[in-house]
Amino acid sequence: MILLLILASQGVPSPEQLPIEKPISTPFVLRLISDPKVKEAQEAAFMIKVKHPKRVRVGTGMAVGRGLILTAFHLVGDPYTGEITAEEIKVSQPHTDWKGEISAEVVKADPSFDLAVLKFEPFREFPPLSFGNPDQLHPGELTYLIGHEFLLDGTGMLYPRDGEIVGDSALDRESPLFVISPPVVRGFSGGGVFNQKHELVGIISRNSVFPQIVKEGGRVYKTAKRVAIVTKIDCAVPLLAQ
Repeated sequence: MILLLILASQGVPSPEQLPIEKPISTPFVLRLISDPKVKEAQEAAFMIKVKHPKRVRVGTGMAVGRGLILTAFHLVGDPYTGEITAEEIKVSQPHTDWKGEISAEVVKADPSFDLAVLKFEPFREFPPLSFGNPDQLHPGELTYLIGHEFLLDGTGMLYPRDGEIVGDSALDRESPLFVISPPVVRGFSGGGVFNQKHELVGIISRNSVFPQIVKEGGRVYKTAKRVAIVTKIDCAVPLLAQ
């Protein structure tokens, strides 16, 4: 509920007010595709498919320990009630040589931060992910995201995507969240956000709008930017403690 209250307090302007997103520079995108450290981080990414009583939710998770995957709570439960509603959870890595699918279960969760930890039977070793300090991110700093995009036929494609820190959202030490632009597509929920040192700094929650005050031609007016809300990795540390 904390996450929902924070988003509600920011207000939700109408879509007509949304400005055109500024594109990220192409060289940075190309660097992501060829960077071996980014490919290593992708090796720790999982596709997650969750069966609920009335629907199937799909997303991404990151391996953060032997047999442990960190992901978004709303994939496995109801963020309003905090109840886990998943009937069946399957994790897979179709972007690797392993084409199987393994059952997983929720072992820890914090609905207030939209975080859940899944446990599965590990079938190999995964690259260890280093955690970074999200409070050291700066406005306009480039980051990259790892997640799945699910097509209409249900196929999930994993790829690294560019992102940019919006405002000074990451510098607010009192907030469990920070904001990146542009917004994410369906399937990136639960994916990882990395700084340029290849450190995991957050877990993708959901899209929202970020209010802005714009000065133009001597006039000041309010507008909004479509963004993705990210939970700081610090919030996940207590869940991962033994």
